[in-house]
Amino acid sequence: MANIISQTLRTWMQEICMMGILQNSNKEDARRIKVVNIVSLVTGILVAIYGVTFYLLLHSLYILIPAVLLFCPAFFAMIWLNYKKHFIASRIGLHAIFISIILYYGSILGRVTEVQLLAVFLMSVALLIWRPQEKIPRFICALMPIICLVLLEFIYYYDLVEPLPLTETTQNLYRWMVMPVVLFLNYLAISLYQHNIMDLLRTLRSRNTSLMKSRNENEKQRKQLLVYSQHLEQLVEERTSALNKANVAKSQFISELSHEIRTPLHAIIGISEMLSNVLSNAEAADPQARQMAKSLGATSNNIMELINNVLELSKIEAGKNDDVKLEPFSLKEWLQNTVSIYQSIASTKSVVLHLEMDSRFPETIMSDKVMLAQVINNVLSNSIKFTPAEKDIRIKCLHNSNSILIQICDQGNGISLTQQEAIFRPFEQGDKEVYRQYGGSGLGLAIAKRKAELLGGNIQVSSVPGEGSNFLITLPLKLSTDTDNGQSSSTALLPLPADTKVVVMDDNEIDHMIMKHFLARIGITQVSFAHDGAEGVMMARSVMPDVILMDLHMPVMSGRETFCTLREDEQLKHIPIVAVSSDAFKEQEQEFILLGMDGYIRKPVDTRVLHAILQKLLLYGTKHLNAGINGTVVDKVDEAIA
Repeated sequence: MANIISQTLRTWMQEICMMGILQNSNKEDARRIKVVNIVSLVTGILVAIYGVTFYLLLHSLYILIPAVLLFCPAFFAMIWLNYKKHFIASRIGLHAIFISIILYYGSILGRVTEVQLLAVFLMSVALLIWRPQEKIPRFICALMPIICLVLLEFIYYYDLVEPLPLTETTQNLYRWMVMPVVLFLNYLAISLYQHNIMDLLRTLRSRNTSLMKSRNENEKQRKQLLVYSQHLEQLVEERTSALNKANVAKSQFISELSHEIRTPLHAIIGISEMLSNVLSNAEAADPQARQMAKSLGATSNNIMELINNVLELSKIEAGKNDDVKLEPFSLKEWLQNTVSIYQSIASTKSVVLHLEMDSRFPETIMSDKVMLAQVINNVLSNSIKFTPAEKDIRIKCLHNSNSILIQICDQGNGISLTQQEAIFRPFEQGDKEVYRQYGGSGLGLAIAKRKAELLGGNIQVSSVPGEGSNFLITLPLKLSTDTDNGQSSSTALLPLPADTKVVVMDDNEIDHMIMKHFLARIGITQVSFAHDGAEGVMMARSVMPDVILMDLHMPVMSGRETFCTLREDEQLKHIPIVAVSSDAFKEQEQEFILLGMDGYIRKPVDTRVLHAILQKLLLYGTKHLNAGINGTVVDKVDEAIA
């Protein structure tokens, strides 16, 4: 029975102490609410017990009534305030009740009450129930007991309140009874402080354990991350190596593919040009045959342009953009020649090109002629492809103080707004229907835009579906004070010296026929042909030519071996050697130029390029000097011609 009563009382006391504490209350707030409840419950009970006890000793209602009817209910009311969530009011009320008890009983009982000990307890409670951040209420509540003691001393000194008459025995009895209560209350405050410190230690220990676990986990994760990083680094190296191998394989494949395509294409272009010349000179030739020969040449040039675009894109993707090389030239003459060339291609589908030049356009500008050709050629060929028969294409060239504006307007089907964003991306066209109807790779405009940007300009397009497209090429205008910009590209090729002797080394019979035709057009008729490098060396010793034109891929002796043999021969090392190869990469050309070649011509051979290189070599006064060994022949030839 006693255990049941004890358990019931313990549960009841615990419920009272926890009143007002919410489930979502943090630990510190819950501790302060609990302190107020405990102090209020204990002091309320003690006030009631001691009020009745002192009444029995003194038989004075001044002690009983305030204790039982005022102070005891007031302490219990603080617990009720916490239960109603009025936490600030309960804290302030607790201090107000203690101050009232100290002032009241200290006045009516006199100095025998020893209320200063109770004031110490009240100051301790103030530090327990207020947060350190609540500086003002904490300071006021800690200061109130001191003010209360000062007021009591003032009352004692001036005898403002007459204390109850107490005998010496009663005073001693009262002191003996009050002293344990005050000590108990201070012990309670110390216990609450100790409990608070223990909670802090437990929290600190828990956090320290969590930190240790976190540190161990971090260390474990760091080791895992290190292993993963090493694995990732190895994976990146493997992938990079694989990508490099794939890139090398791709470059090698494109190089070999280009070589294999350029060799037969060289024959097709050469034969079509020979056929066109024969038919144009034959009065009885069938007009349809002439047109077919012209169409064959135009188609071959289109294939050549497609191959060049693939090579150019491969170079751009590898990050090997060409440097801009500015040179003075007449843009007017250059455009007239370019339009003239493309007019022959456009005439195969009865499309007419019209060139309009600003009459005030400067005579000479500075730009990279090769890059500019890639921009104009790709845009112009694109317009020709999409322009229907019997329509016109207009090329307008304007300028302002800072820019060159070249406008190419066609009368094709036009480009929708959504398609305009795609046409400048590699391998993309307007839609699948465009590819089925017109074909193409989707590279021309992408390369044109990149080259225009390298020149410091841009390409913009505007179009109305069903009416045509307008491409505006904007380039920086850089004027040149050099009016001597060389011969016009449209000027007829001047014959070279008739006594010039040339040895051609190539294993392809068709290439022999084409090269013989090209050399005859520029006045060279003394041509000897060798089918491999070894035969070519023997023929060079026999003929002692002025120039050697040599393919790089030959049986018996390769081009490199043949070149080295010729340069080591005392009788032949002075003869200029020009490579004629289907290897179209810039790196391949530079390799043989650095080796000592005096020139490099890509297949399909352009008659104008062949004429220009031979003209430089043959007009160079000391042509028997082996200037090519040091790689300076081009500069010296240019100086000699100048």
